[in-house]
Amino acid sequence: MNTHRKTAIIVGVLFIMALVVFLIGQAIYEPILGSPDYLDTAYPNRVTVIIGVLLEYISALAVVLIPVLLFPILKRHNEVLALGYVSFRVFEAVLLSLAQIYKLSLVNLSQDYLNRGGVDASYFQNTGNSLQSVVYWVDHGGLIYLIAFAFGGLILYSALYKSRLIPRWLSIWGLIGAVAILAASVIATFDIFPELIAVLLMMLIAVQEQVMAIWLIVKGFNSSAIASESVK
Repeated sequence: MNTHRKTAIIVGVLFIMALVVFLIGQAIYEPILGSPDYLDTAYPNRVTVIIGVLLEYISALAVVLIPVLLFPILKRHNEVLALGYVSFRVFEAVLLSLAQIYKLSLVNLSQDYLNRGGVDASYFQNTGNSLQSVVYWVDHGGLIYLIAFAFGGLILYSALYKSRLIPRWLSIWGLIGAVAILAASVIATFDIFPELIAVLLMMLIAVQEQVMAIWLIVKGFNSSAIASESVK
């Protein structure tokens, strides 16, 4: 039981860390890489960009550690769902790592552009647009990433609902949030509704994860659910 309590605390901390570290990292590099003149500013501010991107790598590491730690517990209730959750979260981490590599490539592109004294600006701009298009699809907020995240969430909260490891209202909230993420990904990609609606839909799962994280840190997993599975 002490092992499960420690796991719950670590998983809760990782959920919080994954979001907070990501937001900090993005806030650091986004004003540089997201500006129209990033070819002029990315390389001179490379240290700032690299620090921001490395923080996002730490966030991606947390994304992987969460299912790894949960696997032994979820496996005892449903091995298929436990494996599915690990698979989707690892896929998420791969997508995020790919996005970070392309962001760092923009720094190198900026260096080449500046070394040539701004000559062939259209060539470098087109190359940068190509790199950013990959980031658009696989980074946080991209359609591919959001679909992977949503399916991973559906698997996790289905497993938690069935196992009763956390209160069922939290699991239901997570399931609704995962469906909302799928809707938000379509809205954000195809501009069906105002972007604010997509952001609000994404906030649903973001808030749920933090509430669940606090619950795991303070309360831990449902001891009766763990005990009943141990008896079986």
